[in-house]
This record gives sequence, structure tokens and C-alpha cells, in this order.
Amino acid sequence: GNCLNLVELEAVQILSNAFNKVKSLYEAAESKLPTNDGPKRELDCAVIKAIHLSNKTEGKLEYDSVRSAFDEGQKAYEGANFTSQSHIQLCLRNSSLIKGFFLPRPVDIFNPYLTK
Repeated sequence: GNCLNLVELEAVQILSNAFNKVKSLYEAAESKLPTNDGPKRELDCAVIKAIHLSNKTEGKLEYDSVRSAFDEGQKAYEGANFTSQSHIQLCLRNSSLIKGFFLPRPVDIFNPYLTK
């Protein structure tokens, strides 16, 4: 489907433009802009929702999914960009795209390196 892939430069520009619009709306309403606090990403959520709403109201092609990389956890070593919990997240907005699912194996048995 149509994916807002936030690891691509074009999508990051869309994200940046949407943030500027959201920020302006909050300033005009004299409201406090949401913030991201660890795993609670209220600002990111507001910006992505604004993108979807904007596409819908402007008659643009809507995104079926959103994909992004996240660097979380401790640095692998001093000065590293790698972290212990780096991962990719995919949010499917269009459930018809789901063709199946799998149940992951218990991480502590099949990949004990992730539990350290």
C-alpha cells in the first residue's frame, strides 16, 4: 500500500512540514504543544495524525501504513549510534493489508542476547 516511510528523506520533509503546522495551530490556540516523554510519544502522534487528516481533507492519497526506525535503550559502546533496543515499527492503518501473522519464539530461549 501507500506507506509513510519515515526512514526516507521525502517522508521526513512531510513530517517536518506537518510539525510546523501543528505547532502553529497550538500557538494560535494558546495551548501547550504535546511532548514526547520516553515511550509516550504524544507529539509524534499528533504530528502523524495531522498528516493523515491533511491528506484526507485535501483529497490526497491516504497512507495505509507508517514505518519508522527507533533507537532506544543503552548505547552499544561509548560514542555509538547503535543501541540495545533499536528496532523498526510498522503501523498498518489499512487492515486489508494484513495477510497473516506469526507468534515469535520466546526471546529468552531463542535469542538470549536480547535479554541481557
